[in-house]
Amino acid sequence: MKAWLVVVLLVLVAGCSSAPAPGESEEFDGSSLDSTHWTAYDGFNRASGETWRAAQCTVSGGVLKLRADSSGVCGVASLTQRTYAKAEVRARFSVPAGQGLAPVFLYWPENDGDWPQAGEIDWLECYDTSRQSFGSWIHYAGLSGADDSDNAGDFRVDMTQWHTYGIEWSASQVQVSVDGQVWHVYTAHIPRGPMHLAFQIDRIGAVTGPAEVEIDWVHESG
Repeated sequence: MKAWLVVVLLVLVAGCSSAPAPGESEEFDGSSLDSTHWTAYDGFNRASGETWRAAQCTVSGGVLKLRADSSGVCGVASLTQRTYAKAEVRARFSVPAGQGLAPVFLYWPENDGDWPQAGEIDWLECYDTSRQSFGSWIHYAGLSGADDSDNAGDFRVDMTQWHTYGIEWSASQVQVSVDGQVWHVYTAHIPRGPMHLAFQIDRIGAVTGPAEVEIDWVHESG
């Protein structure tokens, strides 16, 4: 995640830790986002010029859909905080996808003000508008205290089809996987405090068209 995007999250995800803990599985079978389990970002951030629109995060037909375009972007965050976790997400990514919009699946610190010291795990971050590859990063505070990161490189997969994207975060490592295939293991700069799961589409530049992500289900355990 780009550093200027952090400001948006500092403003909009505050207070997540006070809500009731959700169960370990979410099938999105209702007609709206379950507000006891999830929160949708909503509001304008002056620092980034980014507008988060909760109305662009919708649930229908057993699917959570995130949509972003030139009018605004979409993101949701779990209300459960975990220190170490395993999660799997069944998702697909629509094409054509406009430039300037990057879908991200991540773990973000419980206390926003602790970033970057508390770390951040971007276990899926897609800049490829053809949706044929994605990357992964772990963010941490460097020697100067500023944001630094480790990059796993890119994993190639047809993201326009349904796949299961996974992460297993423990005290010693973070594994990222697709359909059960581990494609990278981080062993340094592992976050060691409570974090929550989030799904969002970030604005990273001039927007040339919409971007959409569909999430069928989420399975998470501590």
